[in-house]
Amino acid sequence: MIYSIGHNIISPLGFSSADNYNAVRKGRVGLALHNDLYDIPEPFYGSVIDKTLFEQEFNHYFIAGQYDEYTLFEKMLLLSIFKANEMAEIDLSSPDTLFIISTTKGNVELLGKSEDAFHLWHSAQRVTNYYGNTNRPLIVSNACISGAAAQLEALRNIQNGRYKHVVVAGCDVLSKFVISGFQSFKALSSTACRPFDKDRCGLNLGEAAATIIYSHQPGAHTDIALVSGAVKNDARHISAPSIEAVGLTNALNEALSGIDTTDIAFVSSHGTATIYNDDMEALALTKVNLEHTPVNSLKGHFGHTLGAAALLESIVSMLALNDGIALKSTGFLELGTKASINITTKDITTDKNFFVKTVSGFGGGNAALVFRKWSGIQTPKTKFATSETATLNITSHIILRDSKIKIDGLQYESEQCGNAMLDDLYRQTKISYLKFFKMDPLCKAGFLASELLMRQQNIDESLIKEDTAIILMNRSASSEDDLRYLESIASAENYYPSPSIFVYTLPNIVTGEIAIRNKIFGETAFYIAETFDIKQLISQVRLIMAQDNMRKALCGWVEYFRDTCEVFMMLIHKDETNKPIFNHTNIENLWKA
Repeated sequence: MIYSIGHNIISPLGFSSADNYNAVRKGRVGLALHNDLYDIPEPFYGSVIDKTLFEQEFNHYFIAGQYDEYTLFEKMLLLSIFKANEMAEIDLSSPDTLFIISTTKGNVELLGKSEDAFHLWHSAQRVTNYYGNTNRPLIVSNACISGAAAQLEALRNIQNGRYKHVVVAGCDVLSKFVISGFQSFKALSSTACRPFDKDRCGLNLGEAAATIIYSHQPGAHTDIALVSGAVKNDARHISAPSIEAVGLTNALNEALSGIDTTDIAFVSSHGTATIYNDDMEALALTKVNLEHTPVNSLKGHFGHTLGAAALLESIVSMLALNDGIALKSTGFLELGTKASINITTKDITTDKNFFVKTVSGFGGGNAALVFRKWSGIQTPKTKFATSETATLNITSHIILRDSKIKIDGLQYESEQCGNAMLDDLYRQTKISYLKFFKMDPLCKAGFLASELLMRQQNIDESLIKEDTAIILMNRSASSEDDLRYLESIASAENYYPSPSIFVYTLPNIVTGEIAIRNKIFGETAFYIAETFDIKQLISQVRLIMAQDNMRKALCGWVEYFRDTCEVFMMLIHKDETNKPIFNHTNIENLWKA
């Protein structure tokens, strides 16, 4: 296990974990109806931070006027981390400390207005630079499961001895971009959301920042430990949950392995109040025999805070478990899911020691985390193989660069550029997958590379691949499609947000497309870095592949921005003889060839 030694929440309900938790206990909600906000012609019901109050709070800790060039997103991260470390009291500049930033859209509104400020790596680097930390921050952008995936990264990094402390900070702010996108899916409720209720009709959005500082050993403020976790893909649809709840069920089964489920106090669910998510989540809980365990959703207080959601909800649940309480699910009156589960209608006292956090998101991602009350009691650690135990080998690789594809001696070349080049290469390679033409360029690039790798290795596409991971990274996230979407909603007179464009404004969608095509039900992950960081890629691949049930992975760099495409993807296997070892030297040689 790893130990929570400090935490913080910044939301419309307060600027500390205690303020937010106490507000929830008192039944306060941050949700309200907003008109004429963010230049959106339609009203929306959501949770919005009072910016005047926030600036006052920020200036109390940071010298007023010296941080005017920082964005709201960056300021929220800075303040949340600072407040969390008031509890933890660690050296944030230490090489033994890693920063992990979890977000979905960051400063997307700055796209087209600045050279670098919109990039997620730019904001993450500014935050770590402020705290004097020289380690490259790990940026997790895995849609709505980002906050849970980031905590799982902390667990793996600490348990494998990489770092002694990990600062996990998540943040997303509301904007015209984000709100209109969910409006395009008709997913927003015009009233306060009602998770799992028979009359639920959609979600509410919210903005927040949340930080948990984890350590290899307990601290003065340790009450809760993170015991285990898992991320799995549905491999069904890029924007809809699995009807059979495959991904979340698999994640729960893996996270709960070795856990006494009779000692689980409650499940802190994703509970977005959309019809299909709540049905899927309820089904998954019944499949792992948690149908009688109390279940709550905190979305009725905070709305869906995207990259901060799993962190914020984990912290509130930590405080509740420590107080021996399973919190009420605000907004719920009568069960409306197909599978029967035990939604809480009031706060319930409990003497049990564990709680479970579940999250799901676009791209088919599903995550489950298990926490336990610590109270000085030592329990056996979850088994994680050390990252150096298995030999990883590169069985095949592909490079797509300068309008050329090179793969194991074969080469395809196009006279086109940008999206037309990808379409031309698709036809040349005689791939048959008509959905290809609906994809955005980033997904097309990643799909082409993965398809050729799988074909080259003669991997049977009919097999269900639960032992395969997809681990990708890039520099620009989904900025190419972000630009296209921003242009589509620029005019108030022609304000018709397109779901077909918006769905591709998440970089991890490329992992979802590959998973769907190849029936890959293993872990999918997407990271952002300023450059192709081979060291960071190796680190993440080794941590994910350290799991006993992982045998193969598609991994690498998939970048597409302003009609420039650059892909380097590898298919790796555990203990594949007579193949190059997956190490820095071999990867660098292949990349430069």
